[in-house]
Amino acid sequence: MIPPSFQRRTIILVFSLVLLLSVPSSFVHSSYYEDKVNSNSKNEDAINTYLTKGNNALSAGNLHSAGRSYEACLRLDPNQRYCLINYASALVDLNEEEHDESIKEERTNKALSMLKHVLTLHPNDGDAAFNLALLLQDSSHSDDITREAARLYQIAVKSADDNGEERWDALANMAAAKQEIGDFMGAYGARRAYERAIVSLEEMVQNNEAYLNQEGVTFEEGEQQHLQAEVHAINEYLSKLYYGYGTVLAELSPSDCLNVMSEESLLIDKDQAKDETSAQHVCKMNAINAMRLAVDLNPSNVVAEHMLAAMTEGETGSGRASNEFVSALFDDFADTFDEKLEALGYNVPKLVGDAAQELLATSGQSSYRSALDAGCGTGLAGRFLRPLVTESLVGVDLSQKMLDIAAKCTLNKGCGLKDTGVDATSDDKPLYDHLASLDLETTTLKELNAENGFDIIVAADVLVYLGDITKLLNNFARLSDTSGKKGSYLIFSCERIEEDGATWRLQKSGRYAHSKAYVIETAANAGYKLVGYDEITPRYDKGIAVEGHLFRFSLIGRGEESKDEL
Repeated sequence: MIPPSFQRRTIILVFSLVLLLSVPSSFVHSSYYEDKVNSNSKNEDAINTYLTKGNNALSAGNLHSAGRSYEACLRLDPNQRYCLINYASALVDLNEEEHDESIKEERTNKALSMLKHVLTLHPNDGDAAFNLALLLQDSSHSDDITREAARLYQIAVKSADDNGEERWDALANMAAAKQEIGDFMGAYGARRAYERAIVSLEEMVQNNEAYLNQEGVTFEEGEQQHLQAEVHAINEYLSKLYYGYGTVLAELSPSDCLNVMSEESLLIDKDQAKDETSAQHVCKMNAINAMRLAVDLNPSNVVAEHMLAAMTEGETGSGRASNEFVSALFDDFADTFDEKLEALGYNVPKLVGDAAQELLATSGQSSYRSALDAGCGTGLAGRFLRPLVTESLVGVDLSQKMLDIAAKCTLNKGCGLKDTGVDATSDDKPLYDHLASLDLETTTLKELNAENGFDIIVAADVLVYLGDITKLLNNFARLSDTSGKKGSYLIFSCERIEEDGATWRLQKSGRYAHSKAYVIETAANAGYKLVGYDEITPRYDKGIAVEGHLFRFSLIGRGEESKDEL
């Protein structure tokens, strides 16, 4: 038998901008791991010997030994697919403990080459397709790679179907990849794949729980605890799958919902749906139920909790996303943040930088003494602010992983600059002078190492995680330096709702939108004066422009002139 650590298959769940949630991935070894080679090769016995030695070494965790055995196998037969697949797995496992980036890259390229070679010879090999998809997604999350990964996962699923198997790992990854590219419908679309993966895992839970609750069973030492831990782990995966499933149902158009009613479904009761309106209601109710199940299965799934609120509460919600939600969301999103936003046409950091430059010009100043990049993320806005600031540039974010990336940015590297492959010079300085993981509604100047306050505060795409912005703007005012006649400035973006008497609304996307009147009134109550405003398109969602605002406010100083203006 293959040890459990080798049989465990984990999932990569990759969603849209506000829905991204991921867990670590692991390679699977060939389904023929224990099989003998069946060929007419004159070296059949020797190949079988090397394959068996390699598999035994791989099973025992002796990765270098396994690699040597597979290399010997491939010298006898360069096309031996089981040696190719499992050697690729060994190379990827070796990279987990490797610190030399050049060696890791060499192994990764070698593994990619071997898996592609297998698929050239055997286009329907499910294990090679699954492992290649994982490896490609680990290297990039571009749309082209996601589309190719979806195709490869589908090969793995179809291969399992042909063999009468149900591969929940391939189904889950295919569902997430298909969702990312907007392929929701059909037998191998995201909706159906999520359903099959969920049913498969629920059967595992039921079988384990039935065995655990069976009367008269004598467990071996540690067996009961192991099974209980396995049930807990599966329920956490199920929570992620129900979350993904719920978001797919919520994204379906009325016509797609009606089509769902005519397709086979493992989870939806479709009897009441007769037209597009009733079908969309069925989709919505099932999406909400899926989110509830996601939260019930794993109460710490704060992303599902937030999206459940977005689906059910609207303007009557809590008024802000929890710190736990924002932190979890962006910790998961950190590694692919810049790449994903570029694909969405996200341009808020540049708009904020241009606005900061414009305020300098109109005020007659040449620079800002200090600036706070509120919700700095990976430092995209900081790149535009740094040339305008003579002293301290401070970044704050709830996501430590985002801050870790921003901390690597220098004047000439990172934070939106393309990697040229050239190392930074010895005199290259960090982009930010100070970075901190803090709550923007409560943080103090002392925590920010900013005794005198800030000349300018910017918040690029931060208010989309807040409904009621009163507390935030009041704290921004406290953090500002208003000692001079020019006062200080505040620039921020947010998503826009129409002026229909609404103040703010929690949208189905999980992001808050605000009316212009509400923002201006709330800012005025905090002491701010509107000095500039634009309607903007901060990004695109499935090719549709998202409506947004860009506000510029001033907070006048405490001199006599300032008192008169206030």
